Amino acid sequence: MEKLIERGLLYDNYGGLLNEKNKRIYEACVVDDMSLAEIAEEMGISRQAVSETLKRTDDKLRKYEEELGLIRKGRMLGEYASSLRTALGGDSIDRTEIEKIADALEEVI
Repeated sequence: MEKLIERGLLYDNYGGLLNEKNKRIYEACVVDDMSLAEIAEEMGISRQAVSETLKRTDDKLRKYEEELGLIRKGRMLGEYASSLRTALGGDSIDRTEIEKIADALEEVI
């Protein structure tokens, strides 16, 4: 399950950078939940070719995340937004905490 979620996030963020063939194969696997055999039959290639393409594409998408960090930055922004809501939700506003969060947000941006 965790791998499927990771693949979905990677595809959502970096799928547009893939060539059309890799995009079709990856989408068939990740989005459409097709088996290697189903993809191979639909595309007229071997299961081995599908498997190798998926492996190379996984590696490429992970490299994009290592270089660009869009998923990591998105998670960080979500955490900071949650912290900011908490800081603003109490009876008294902790300006120091809000400034720390603002500094962290600026760093991410």
